[in-house]
Amino acid sequence: MAQWWLAGRYRLVSVLGSGGAAWVWRAWDERMQRFVAVKILKESFGLSHHAGRFAREAVLAGGLSSAHIVVVYDKGQEALESRKGPSDPGAVAAFGPETRVLPSRPEPTPVHDPHATSALGPAAPGHPEPDGRVMYVAMELVGGRSLAQLVADGAWLPIGHVVGWAIQLCDGLDVAHTGGVLHRDIKPANIMVTQRGVVKILDFGIARFMRDLSSRTGITLPGSMVGTPAYMSPEQIRGGSIDGRTDLYSVGCVLHELLTGAPPFGLDHMHTLLHKHLTEPAESVRNKRLVIPEDLASLVLSLLHKEASGRPASAAEVSDRLRELDVAVPRNLAPAPWGMVVEDPPPPPPGRLPPTQDGDPEPLTRDSDPEEVPRLLPQRPQAPRSVEYLRTEIGRQVRVYGRDHPDTLLTREQLAGRLGRDGDADGAALVLRGVISDSGRLRGAMDVNTLRARRGLAHWTAEAGHPDEAAHLLKGLLKDQVKVLGTDHMETLRVRREQARREGESGNLEGAVRLLRTLIADVSRVLGEEHELVIDVWDELTSWQNRLDRSRLRDQA
Repeated sequence: MAQWWLAGRYRLVSVLGSGGAAWVWRAWDERMQRFVAVKILKESFGLSHHAGRFAREAVLAGGLSSAHIVVVYDKGQEALESRKGPSDPGAVAAFGPETRVLPSRPEPTPVHDPHATSALGPAAPGHPEPDGRVMYVAMELVGGRSLAQLVADGAWLPIGHVVGWAIQLCDGLDVAHTGGVLHRDIKPANIMVTQRGVVKILDFGIARFMRDLSSRTGITLPGSMVGTPAYMSPEQIRGGSIDGRTDLYSVGCVLHELLTGAPPFGLDHMHTLLHKHLTEPAESVRNKRLVIPEDLASLVLSLLHKEASGRPASAAEVSDRLRELDVAVPRNLAPAPWGMVVEDPPPPPPGRLPPTQDGDPEPLTRDSDPEEVPRLLPQRPQAPRSVEYLRTEIGRQVRVYGRDHPDTLLTREQLAGRLGRDGDADGAALVLRGVISDSGRLRGAMDVNTLRARRGLAHWTAEAGHPDEAAHLLKGLLKDQVKVLGTDHMETLRVRREQARREGESGNLEGAVRLLRTLIADVSRVLGEEHELVIDVWDELTSWQNRLDRSRLRDQA
């Protein structure tokens, strides 16, 4: 079987992803006996255009020493050649133990679809110049998940985890800024969390030495934009001189997204985003999530100040302020592998809630309103205590605030999430129907909180074994989602992705393929082809297309 080798040293194994100018490959380093990530410049951008930026990425990142910055091992412009041999290094004993391999998810399969706008995998492992050479950078292969993937899971991320990740992010940026290097494209897709909870900053491809920096000059191609609109600072948009506080503005955007599910100004069209970054004040994250501490919300707003002088002076200062928050940061910051993450509410302060009086509702129990409390599961370690705690807390909140108060509704959503994760999807759906009814009456069916509960209902309905009903719920939700948030909002894109999945699970394979093809074009346009969500959608499209092809073959037999 043919293998692709680069520089006589790196055996290219599989495509990890594709950005605007380069392919990223998982490769085996024969010399050092380890897996690495190899970034290869695309031919369409040409060595003459991007060679300077590409080489600068390796030099700048390679000169930074931090546990939170991806290590660069090697760079060059070398020959790409084909050899015979086993395709998988794991098939040869000399290639080392399996523990060296830390994939974040199944490797993507190259897809070529004439109906789509782009392809995840190339026909060949690179695009060599006429002399057979390619420009490449070899770097540390990071296992884990990007922050973009964690946000795309579609549930609240635990505040303690978010603060812990942000501290590590700022520690890495402090090393870079102290070394005279800006990143200029801090965003969730460029930040990985390893399987041990360590944050790694990726892609210093557009960084430059601060002493030479002005976004009006340099090697940027004419007409191109350096950065990602949803996370760009006002001064970066205006094209003025920038410093480390520009990266801190992007950190504020990332924190806003991790805490609320979306950047401060959403994921709208580019010109709309740029205008909002320049002119529109950011809203407090507490407007969307009441349990966020006030001092954390204030820090995020200070990072999003329109003027650099109004932001914290350095990444080290932000890291210190994050450590001073009254937030419990867990020792284990590893992300959940998949699915909803809903944190338990903190216990109420002593004496805050009055004792039960005659006429007050009793705490919810097994015998309470069946619409509110679903059946209990058999005893499982830790789970029953958490479920019972949430029910008791709901009872207290009902006495003090009422059943349709925003805090009570949020805790009822958390109860649904806990029940669903513990295996009681029917119970979770039952609780959410009550939440939707009360939230719709209080805030309206088009309120973002009601929309979130409706999406949760579709999720747990599918998990309960009714994907056809879930697909119907998502179809109705999508219409309202577009009216409220727009076609390009991240939450709208997630709902479209889930609708396609549920259509496929209910047997409508053609519908799933059709929806995903359309979604890929829109997600690529809004987020960029290198975004993790684009890669994940390509994976799903490949899977459903394969099932559809097999189904058609069976029908023809």
